[in-house]
Amino acid sequence: MLGQTRWGTVTCACETQAREAEEKAKQAREWLTLCHEFTSRDKLISKADLDPNTKRAGSANAMRIAYNFVDTYIQWQREKPGLGLYLNGPNGLGKTYILSGIYKALMGRNISAVFMTTYHMFQRFREVAKVDDYDYEKRLLKVLYGCDVLLLDDIGGEVPYDSRAEKLLDVINARSQKRPIIYSSNFTTDGLEQWMGNQGARIADRILENSITITLQGESLRGGINDRHHDWLAGRVKGLG
Repeated sequence: MLGQTRWGTVTCACETQAREAEEKAKQAREWLTLCHEFTSRDKLISKADLDPNTKRAGSANAMRIAYNFVDTYIQWQREKPGLGLYLNGPNGLGKTYILSGIYKALMGRNISAVFMTTYHMFQRFREVAKVDDYDYEKRLLKVLYGCDVLLLDDIGGEVPYDSRAEKLLDVINARSQKRPIIYSSNFTTDGLEQWMGNQGARIADRILENSITITLQGESLRGGINDRHHDWLAGRVKGLG
C-alpha cells in the first residue's frame, strides 16, 4: 500500500462467533449475579422445590400451576406476555415455599429472577432516598424492571403509606404485559385494594390485568409443625398433659 508492505491479522468467522458467544455468556452471568444480589436471600426457603404431584390439600393446584409456569416458561410468555400469578391465602399454607421453589427453578435454568419481600423492596427505595446514590438506584430499577420474573412475597404485609403504593405501582406498570410478577399475599385482591390506601384500586386492577389469581386454602402447615414439636417435647418431659 503506497509502496509499503503492511501486515495485519484476519480473524476467521468461527473465532469471531466464539468471542461473541463468550462475551454474551459473560454478560448473562453478570446479569444473573446482579439479580441474585438484590434477592432477599434470607427469606428464601432453601429446601423449597416444585412438586407437581403434591397431595397437600389447599395448595396442590397452586403447586401444579407454579410447576407449569416454570416448565413451559418460554411458551407461557409467548402466548401470554407478562402474565404472572397472584397467590393469596392465610399464613402457613406454603405461599413463600412456592415462590422460593419458582425462584430456584428459574435460576437453575438461567432465567433471571428476583425474589424480594415487598417490605425489603420498599426498604431498598428508602436507602436510595437517604444516600442519594444514583448508581445504586439505577441498578435497583434495572433489576426490578428488567429481570425475566419478579417474585414479590407478602405483598400487603407492610404499612400502606401512599409513597410505598406509588413505588409498587411504578414497578407493576413498568413490567405490565412484558415481564411477569409472581405475588404472594394474605389478602385477596379486594382486601389488598382496601389495605393499600389511595392507590389500592389501581394496584388491584393492574394485578388482575397481569396475573392469574390463585387462592390457597386449608390448615396451616405451621400448626402441624408445632404439633410435632409438642410431641417431641412430650417424649422428653414425662407427665405433660
